Formats: sequence, C-alpha cells, structure tokens
Amino acid sequence: MTIISISLTRSLLKRIDEFIRERGYSSRSEAIRDIIRDSLSEFEFNRLQRRVTATITAISKHERHGADERLMRLRHEYDNIVSGNMHIHLGRDYCLEIFITEGEAEDILNFISRIRAMRGIQQVKYTMVPIDTDEGST
Repeated sequence: MTIISISLTRSLLKRIDEFIRERGYSSRSEAIRDIIRDSLSEFEFNRLQRRVTATITAISKHERHGADERLMRLRHEYDNIVSGNMHIHLGRDYCLEIFITEGEAEDILNFISRIRAMRGIQQVKYTMVPIDTDEGST
C-alpha cells in the first residue's frame, strides 16, 4: 500500500480516534480507508443520477476568514442550480448556511466541492434526491 501523510487539527484527530474506538477499527488507517471508500461510493452513486434536488448545509465559524461573503459569491456563480438559501446564526460562534438546489447531479456535486474547499468552512453535509423527469409515469 502507498503511504500518505495528512494534516489534521487536534480536535478532528480526537473525533476520529473516538470514532475508531466506538466502531471497533483496529487502526486509524483502516478507519480512514473505510471513510474514504464510503465517501467515494456515495460520490459515484450521485454522479450516476441525472436531474436531482439537494439540500446542502454548511457550517462555518462566525466572522472567520470571510466565509459568509465567499459563500454568497459562490452562490451567485451557481444561480442556475441554487433556488434558495438561508443563513442562520448558531449561538455566537457559528453560522449555518442552507442551500436548496436543483439541476444536474454533477453540477450540484461541483458546487458542494467548492463549498468544502473554502477556508473557514467547518462542515458540509448534503441530501440528494433524484427528480423524476418522466411526466405522467406512475
């Protein structure tokens, strides 16, 4: 196997170690390989879908690295798939952004990837549902 190196914050490493203990993995490598396989499997499945709707939730640290402004600029870049969004403050420290999207799965996955790549974004989760484009079918 190829050996790679990754950088993690202490808090993320602590969460991964808790995950490993609770799930019974024998090593960090085994757990991380499983997490990657799961993410890639979901990614591949979603790419097979054609027209979908998705809700995307992004959490960022309030006033950290200008994430709010960058999210809004990105949202406007993807006006063709983003039909709405909501910004909510979670206490004093965090912001939650929810995007409602509709379009080709690949375009939505690209949007999600761009959000995940942003500095200051803590976490991104999404739910994707295929849209039946066959009108009149039951």
